[in-house]
Amino acid sequence: MNNALTLWQSPNGIDLPQEIAINPSDLIDYINPEIIPPRDIQQIKMAYDAKLYPMAAEYTWNRAISFLKSKIMSFGREFVLEMLGRPDENLGDDFLTEIDTINLATDLGFINQTAKMYFVQTKEIIQHFSSPDISDSMDPLDSLKATKNCIKYVLGLDQIEMEFSFNNFRERLIQEVISTEDQLVQNLAIGPYFFKRTTVRTLLNLAKKVQEGAEKEKVLANTVTILHAIWDGLLSEDKWPVGFAYAEAVNVGKRDLVKAMKSVLLKVKGFDYVPENLRSTSFVEMANKLIDVHFSYNNFHKEPAVAEQLLLMGSSIPKPALGKCMTAVIICKIGNRYGRSDSAQIYLDKILDNLIEGSWSYYINEVFPADETILLKLTGNSDMLIRWIDIVQKYNLHEINAKEPYISRLLKNSHENNINGVTAAAKVLLSKIR
Repeated sequence: MNNALTLWQSPNGIDLPQEIAINPSDLIDYINPEIIPPRDIQQIKMAYDAKLYPMAAEYTWNRAISFLKSKIMSFGREFVLEMLGRPDENLGDDFLTEIDTINLATDLGFINQTAKMYFVQTKEIIQHFSSPDISDSMDPLDSLKATKNCIKYVLGLDQIEMEFSFNNFRERLIQEVISTEDQLVQNLAIGPYFFKRTTVRTLLNLAKKVQEGAEKEKVLANTVTILHAIWDGLLSEDKWPVGFAYAEAVNVGKRDLVKAMKSVLLKVKGFDYVPENLRSTSFVEMANKLIDVHFSYNNFHKEPAVAEQLLLMGSSIPKPALGKCMTAVIICKIGNRYGRSDSAQIYLDKILDNLIEGSWSYYINEVFPADETILLKLTGNSDMLIRWIDIVQKYNLHEINAKEPYISRLLKNSHENNINGVTAAAKVLLSKIR
């Protein structure tokens, strides 16, 4: 059995002639009919012939996202939920959002970082022109660019056959007792951060769900071994779920899980990550709701109500929820390529102004290094960068002693209004996550 833990190499897309984007018919001919049927390809052509540019772009986009969703879900619902770090309760079958799909497609190696950047932009463009408040029509060039990226990175490829070793790894956690000397454990300890984060989520999910018996014993033993091995390489934001799992096991009386989690926490001196009450969970849920609203349709109108709810929950955010809350607030402060919700800013500003001493330092050192949601926004549109720079300058974030040199560089460049420097540092930080 292969003990290695590696990502399938993401495709860089098909080669397209530079002039192809000015001729819709020639461009659409590059779509692989094995991915979407010929009748759908013909509908895209008809939309362009009729100069229905928004319809053509949206139709192509929906087909590309649907294809990526189907590939992601082929790994199984439980694994996908572990990747997302979400509980299974009360989630319907269509729980995978477009932004989730883009992020996971990148994590799993279906698309590369360049495609991810383009797809986030395409999503925002289509969402913007779909709003009833927008009277402008989509520019033909925007439509063709969206279609070109969908074809280059997804619809024009051969059928993607994936070999992803994390499924084998997950099965080993259930079927074998893995020793500390195992190559897999050693690879995890020095591997990309994405693997560490997903491993924590996978272990905790299996520890809660696997039924009693030999499989349960193996999962719990592996939980103790692996979490101990990778603990020092985790950011605090990914240590809190271990403390939550211990507290939850104590509350419901799962003695075997309590014993395993206690063993881990004793070995790593991690009882500081056990929440004192359920107040933290409520903050995390509201922060997740704000993030979902930010990436949803008509977000400028929806964000104020949710931001106000988060503010009204209290001026003191519990530390276990601090990272998630700050991510939610900052993405709404930065906005997207079309602006931000002006009505939400009064609530978001009050939340940031109410932060206690040390909160920014915690975020910069324990959350920001792996906060892809924010980092991705800092690699593109200059308006988002300017709004980020405003935050850094207002709260003097450049004065924080950042452990990661590239974060220190990013904050320094932000303070000095060096947009190119901020973008360069953000790209390096994104690459380091994997």
